[in-house]
Amino acid sequence: MAIQTAGEQKYYDFIEERAKSLRTGMIVWISLLAVALIAALNSPVIGAVLAAAGVVLAVLNVRSQRALRAKLSWIEDKAAFFNQLIAPDAVEVPAFRLLVAREYVLSFRADVLVYRLSDMAKVEVGLGKGEEKALFLTDKRGERHEIARDRGRETADFDRAYEVLRERLAQAGQQA
Repeated sequence: MAIQTAGEQKYYDFIEERAKSLRTGMIVWISLLAVALIAALNSPVIGAVLAAAGVVLAVLNVRSQRALRAKLSWIEDKAAFFNQLIAPDAVEVPAFRLLVAREYVLSFRADVLVYRLSDMAKVEVGLGKGEEKALFLTDKRGERHEIARDRGRETADFDRAYEVLRERLAQAGQQA
């Protein structure tokens, strides 16, 4: 998918780490298949083993690429989504890899997660793993989604993220 708008660029900048990881994985499996071809000329057994490993890595990498593309598949109006990411009222909290738009929240922890604010009931501060403060979005079914964790160094950013989410959630509730 080619990047066509500033909003798409903002999204891909946000997921840059995950995208780089997938590109690196692609380079690895392509290289492994090339080495397998060369090795097969010298030793068919080694070539076959390297080819099998390359194919397994290729399958895993392609699945991961599809899963990343599918993160946005549930969003009906992608143009509006991308426009919200670059809107002046969008708030990015780099300390928590969090991006809060008018109707959506993007959180990047182990992977990118996109939440629709209208699907959320409340924002909470609680204890995460250990004694660290954690910021949760709770959906209307009562399921909590941890989106940020304060390790004691980012207290101002944590408070900012909480306030922005609280305000946006209130706005989303008024529009519903």
